[in-house]
Amino acid sequence: MKKIRRYLSILLALTIILGGMRFPYLSVEAAEKKTQIQLKIGNTKFKAVFEDNKTTRALLKKFPVTYTMSELNGNEKYKYLSYELPTNEKQVKMIHAGDIMLYGSDCIVIFYKDFKTSYSYTRLGKITEPSGLENAVMKGKVKVQFSLAKKKIALNKTKLTLEKGSSFRLTLLNVKAKNVKWSIQNKKNATVKNGKVNAKKKGTTKVVAKYGKKKYKCSLTVTEKKKSVATQSLDATRASEPEEPKETPEVTEGPVQTEQPQEESRAMMKMKIDGVEVSVEWEDNESVKELKKMAENGEITISMSMYGGFEQVGPLGANISRQDIQMTTEPGDIVLYSGNQIVVFYGSNSWAYTRLGKIRGMTDGELKNLLGNGNVTMKIYC
Repeated sequence: MKKIRRYLSILLALTIILGGMRFPYLSVEAAEKKTQIQLKIGNTKFKAVFEDNKTTRALLKKFPVTYTMSELNGNEKYKYLSYELPTNEKQVKMIHAGDIMLYGSDCIVIFYKDFKTSYSYTRLGKITEPSGLENAVMKGKVKVQFSLAKKKIALNKTKLTLEKGSSFRLTLLNVKAKNVKWSIQNKKNATVKNGKVNAKKKGTTKVVAKYGKKKYKCSLTVTEKKKSVATQSLDATRASEPEEPKETPEVTEGPVQTEQPQEESRAMMKMKIDGVEVSVEWEDNESVKELKKMAENGEITISMSMYGGFEQVGPLGANISRQDIQMTTEPGDIVLYSGNQIVVFYGSNSWAYTRLGKIRGMTDGELKNLLGNGNVTMKIYC
């Protein structure tokens, strides 16, 4: 009985430890490195992704290519190549329909059924939606065309809200910037030059990016500049308080001590996200002080990635002091994770972070519009 209790205690401890672990953001970065592929089997097209490894990089140089693939075992199609590829074989144990593997160093295999296996393969990638794959391959030999998927041309944002006087840089993805012509439907509300939108007057309009014969539009709403939360609260308090009678100051001997404005203890830095300057209320702690020292030596640029549907995260490029505490974040919170990653939230999450500051003067919707539509670039400077 004592041994059983001891084992249960160990198991409980491991559960707590593992449950509290937050794994790094490698999954997001790895997903970004995957290459989008298109397979055409007969008249049916399938989307697929290739891993980023030596094998796939060597194979992609051959694309586009068409292979006549043979049937084997009622669950796969294969093709022996006339050349060898680098390998990194691992025992797979379980095959899933849509898996694309390399057997040995020269045999490409597409699986169209699930089954267990004891063989080792080098993983190439997988068909993302394999429904209909079995019917497409039919029986016997089949021609399979491998090609890179066409990159979608689109604006980085199709809806944008800016305060009067602020700016944002739009980008037409997957084309050369010099080939894009920018215009705006109502120049009274805003102007645009090389994708940079400058908000001028309250109202709505559309920003237009023309590439070739096609136009891509972004709906723009310009709002009046809002007072900060602190200013609004102070104004409301002053309006509700009765005015106190003024007192005649007492005359005292000696030098008069006038009240000095309180020195700002918080390190003042500026921040831009995708070209939009945001107002940040910084914390007064060692982490922020060290961050300011870094910014004083030159502008800090952080390439950030969306994660979890509630935050943007990016590497700081150096380690700074951390005072992690368990917290539940809110939209606008800026925190330090693991001592070397900056996280800015447009949603909420509960974890142990070091608080750095908070974006002020933006609604939750504006934060989501700024941060929740793709990867962004953050700049911190003095």
